[in-house]
Amino acid sequence: MNINVPVMRIAAILALTAASASAFAQSAEYRRGYDDGYAAGQRDARGDRGPHRGWPRVFVEDAEYGAHGAACDARRAVRAEIERNHGNVLAGNQLCGDPAHGQPKRLRIVYRCGDSEAVRVVARENETLQLSCRH
Repeated sequence: MNINVPVMRIAAILALTAASASAFAQSAEYRRGYDDGYAAGQRDARGDRGPHRGWPRVFVEDAEYGAHGAACDARRAVRAEIERNHGNVLAGNQLCGDPAHGQPKRLRIVYRCGDSEAVRVVARENETLQLSCRH
């Protein structure tokens, strides 16, 4: 009788157990990330913007920061600024980096309040915009 056969079987079982535990951990982490993203999307769709429940809902359709031919998508950063600063957004490199070194940049935002007409606003670098749903 060869003793290596049972040892090899045990090693194979341990390897399969470790692989399945790793796959389960990865799938649990993936599921948690998926659930978090889904919940965030649902909150955005409802206009539920976090701790400032009384703050009017501003929906950012587009936000671009940069200069001619060199710009970055600033939507996520603009949304965060709106929530954090009650509608004030500072146009600057903190939004999404410096897409055009040495050039004067602008922040262009298209937003709407509920189902109203879209509003387009522009600010130069280091200027502050006040996005408001109040007329």
